[in-house]
Amino acid sequence: MGKEFSKKYMHPTRRKLVDMVQTGKYEKNTVIGYDKVEKKRKVGETWEDEHHKYEQKEGFVVKTGKNHEQYKQIRDFLAEKSKCKNKNCQTIKITQKDKQFIKQNGYCLGCTVENEHKIRVAGLWQEYQNYKIWTRMIMVGKIKLDSYRQSLSDLKEEYEMINDQGQVTETWKLPKPIEEVRQEINELIEFGENEIKEIEEKRNEVFQKLSENQLESYL
Repeated sequence: MGKEFSKKYMHPTRRKLVDMVQTGKYEKNTVIGYDKVEKKRKVGETWEDEHHKYEQKEGFVVKTGKNHEQYKQIRDFLAEKSKCKNKNCQTIKITQKDKQFIKQNGYCLGCTVENEHKIRVAGLWQEYQNYKIWTRMIMVGKIKLDSYRQSLSDLKEEYEMINDQGQVTETWKLPKPIEEVRQEINELIEFGENEIKEIEEKRNEVFQKLSENQLESYL
């Protein structure tokens, strides 16, 4: 007896052709697979699958990505950061140069020029410049202090370099006793903290002068 012919793994179209050869009949309206049942949903109903969210509207469905809201918040935040802080800004079209000024101080080029003119007229230009310089110094100084504190936290007598396979390829030791190195780092931290404190006090003084002339919003 010959081997029974199996159509189990055949493509549906070819299977229909084989049926035609064997039976002499060709079912034109044969449906392969299953009929998808559309679920009726109420207007306003929401649901989701692995990647998308859906909302039933009157006569149509709105489809959005699952991270749509997060992306929208990010886009709104970036859009807000590219706007001039001046509520009465007269700049019609924000250029790339304007965006650079907005990134630096919150105001477009035109508003920055106007603000700085008012500061010059008030005779507080040097205070304004010092405030900006000292603010940058404080930021850089605090970042440096964080790196010192991290170094102090990770301090040990011997260090190892490990490759991708987890093998130790190199070792090296501190050139000084660990307590001596720890003391030096603590001294650097203490010096930096005192220096930042002095700069913050000077910055607060010029801020007070600018505030008395109602110019603090331009900082």
